[in-house]
Amino acid sequence: MKKILTALTIFISLFWITSANAQVVDVPKKAKDHFFKKYPDAKNADWNNNVVSYAVKFQLNNHTNRAYYHMDGRWDYTETYVEESELPAAVKESLSKSRFSDWKKEACALVESNKGKKSYRIEVQKGIEKKSVFYNSKGKEVKSSVSL
Repeated sequence: MKKILTALTIFISLFWITSANAQVVDVPKKAKDHFFKKYPDAKNADWNNNVVSYAVKFQLNNHTNRAYYHMDGRWDYTETYVEESELPAAVKESLSKSRFSDWKKEACALVESNKGKKSYRIEVQKGIEKKSVFYNSKGKEVKSSVSL
């Protein structure tokens, strides 16, 4: 009986480890084709599936990027993570004069949508409150949302 329990424990452990490492089994061809066409110089592409979409994290031009795709393979948007110092002057100026000027800047990204729009997302935090604030390239705040 002890041998059976040991064998069963090993089998379950191996199954669990294998399942944990197999995040993405089948990325839609449409998503892969789009990705390799749009980002031919991308390095270290790492795909994952979060049940409602596919995402690929990759390196391009010394920046970390993440592209998001719908389940049917249609591209949704791409984030390019940037330093605060890389933001356009108009965005930095608007942020410094905004209601978030004294909030801690957590992360910044250039967000390119499938509609051809580009915006800058700045994640800010004050105490336990977190927000994502979006600016256009001219420094106009276009949206803010609460983050978890």
